[in-house]
Amino acid sequence: MTSPARLVPGRREEIAAELKALRKGPAVHAADLDARLGSYLRELSASGHGDDIAGRREVLIAELLACAGQLEPEPREAITIALALSGETGQGRNFSDRVSSLATRISRDYRTALRRVDAAGLLLAEKIAIELRRRRSPAGTAPDGWYLREFQVVLRLDTPVPESWEERRIVATSAGLEEVVAWLDAPSVPGAAGPDVTAEVTHGGRLIRRKHPSGGKYEFVVKLPRPLQPGETHHYGLLLRLSSHQQMTPHCIFTPECRCDRYDLRVRFPLDRLPSWVRKVSGETVRTFQAGGPDRDLLTPDPAGEVHDYFDQPQLYLGYGFQWRP
Repeated sequence: MTSPARLVPGRREEIAAELKALRKGPAVHAADLDARLGSYLRELSASGHGDDIAGRREVLIAELLACAGQLEPEPREAITIALALSGETGQGRNFSDRVSSLATRISRDYRTALRRVDAAGLLLAEKIAIELRRRRSPAGTAPDGWYLREFQVVLRLDTPVPESWEERRIVATSAGLEEVVAWLDAPSVPGAAGPDVTAEVTHGGRLIRRKHPSGGKYEFVVKLPRPLQPGETHHYGLLLRLSSHQQMTPHCIFTPECRCDRYDLRVRFPLDRLPSWVRKVSGETVRTFQAGGPDRDLLTPDPAGEVHDYFDQPQLYLGYGFQWRP
């Protein structure tokens, strides 16, 4: 068998060609959609629906919207119109009508609009290639029904107890998504009792269950305000509080257990108790970052006592974030 790493890289042009074939006529709304999909787009839309064309169409639209959502606004607009992903352009028009609509929107002629569509198709093909490569990796799994578009964390250590202000933007991949789960692993320092964690949803939902399966592992089940459909995004916030500073390990590490497109982390230290060093952790195993020291990837807190960085496409089950020494 061909190794997963060789299956997708360098296939941008082939995926772009499949997108060109798809954009003809009513595009994603074509009656013969299944016959028009190439091998890459067929794989992108595979989700256990088998020969159910309605299910495949639903998943394909959701996945294309998710990949297009990673593009800058101009190419995102061009490709969503070209593939009839945008409801504003109408589902029944042919490709030339949609290009003309784009030309009117951007106040350019037809040829310029077509060039933008072609360029956007290549950019979208790159995102699809990355997504397929992620899925083909041994750890390419995700929870049923959703994934993280963006995960933002502000960890405050200048408060009476540690507070983690979290913003999560999710994308639904199944119909009728009503609840999601947020995970937390809060290991204790050696010799100390495990930290107790309280949680509240600050916006975008309601906390309905709190689970503490073992040790420092917690699960928080959030009920969404309304059911989401494939491709829809939703933003909700969590505020987590640990019982004390003494029970917290000196690091803030995110180890993805599902797909996450971007992780953004900010840690705010008290100005009168700045750490002796802070180190960035990017794609390390638990054993590696636990053995990490102040000899590499060092960061300096700014005048507000903060360190900040982000991580694009963090890999499943590897660690990303900061560790420090008090």
